[in-house]
Amino acid sequence: MMTPARTMLLAVIAALLAAPDAGAQVLNDEPPEAIRGMEVSNRVGDPVPLDIQLYDADGNAMVIGDYFSDNRPILLLMVYYDCPLLCGLMLNKMNDVINATEPDVGEDYKIVVVSFDHTNTQAMAASKQTLHHAGYQRGLDELGRESYRFHTTTAGEARRLTDAVGFDYRFMPDAGEFSHPSVMYLLTPDGRVASYLSGLDYEASQLRLAILDAGDGKLDMSIAEFFLHFCFTFDPTAGAFTIQAFRVMQIAGVLSILGVVGLVGGLRVWEVARNRSLRRLAVTEGQNTSQNAGDPDRFPKGIRPEASS
Repeated sequence: MMTPARTMLLAVIAALLAAPDAGAQVLNDEPPEAIRGMEVSNRVGDPVPLDIQLYDADGNAMVIGDYFSDNRPILLLMVYYDCPLLCGLMLNKMNDVINATEPDVGEDYKIVVVSFDHTNTQAMAASKQTLHHAGYQRGLDELGRESYRFHTTTAGEARRLTDAVGFDYRFMPDAGEFSHPSVMYLLTPDGRVASYLSGLDYEASQLRLAILDAGDGKLDMSIAEFFLHFCFTFDPTAGAFTIQAFRVMQIAGVLSILGVVGLVGGLRVWEVARNRSLRRLAVTEGQNTSQNAGDPDRFPKGIRPEASS
């Protein structure tokens, strides 16, 4: 199933760069012909080839499968480091939402940023990595730094990765730049596409749901997170998590049944406790009456209860 990319901001860049006088350029409602029809393909459930070759910001050769070694899901972002606008917005938006999201980078999930432009260098990757590590407000320990990494790769390996997740990009020779959508992917710990968030307007709650969903239930969840995870499901047509009315009704029905059961049970416990109290009171009063009848000092002289025949 194919879904239109929600954001094609680089189309604006292409229009500006193609104009002889960018300052006076009037933006058209329609994107340039070169990027019309670009789409984000729904690859949810599809595996990512684990042998895709990457190079980290230190220049070390590795494969993407090295990241799929535990129960932590992966946030994957495809950019290119000398992008004039959109990629920077995507990276900044990512840092904004991870700062506002409870799951912690490193402890709960990993971030893998890959440039699809094979001309990008290790130095570019290292510069972006340093900048965005510093932007993580809760601070990164050693595990966090190892779990938030920027990479380069070859043209062929970049295409293998983008095809696997459904990310389309295209080089525009006249502008000397790439056109591409704004989208981030969540991958499961075993290397499958779990979901993706399109555009630049998603909230931290959406990323939180995506991380929980990609964790396949292996992340520790609070009761509130469990209900969020149950009530929201990924909608590929929207590129976001949407609430499911039927699941909300299921939970409401269960809570109603539990409420009725609790009420009936509470009333039953109250009734049993009340009957026990009444029986104890009756026994106590009977004992007091018996004791009073056999105590001569409790009555004035000449006034005594008659003995029963």
